[in-house]
Amino acid sequence: MKILAVSIEGCEYLYKASTAHKVSERSGKKIMDALNKARYGLKENEVWHLHEVSSYDNAYAFATYQEFTIYKGNIRERK
Repeated sequence: MKILAVSIEGCEYLYKASTAHKVSERSGKKIMDALNKARYGLKENEVWHLHEVSSYDNAYAFATYQEFTIYKGNIRERK
C-alpha cells in the first residue's frame, strides 16, 4: 500500500505512523507535492513523504482509516 506520512526532513525513512494516509499509486506524488507546498500539518524540519508499507507495518493500520484523494482537482482528506 502507498501511504503519505510526516517524516523528518533529511531522514525521510523515519516517519510518524499515526500520520499515515493511504493514497493511490497515480496521485500520490501530486498530493505529496501539494501538501508540502502548503505545509499542511507540518512543523519545523518535517515533510510529507511517500512510502510503501505492508500489512506488518504500524502505519498500515492507521492508513486504512485515513486517506487523501483528489476529487475534481481538490485534495480531500477522509478520517
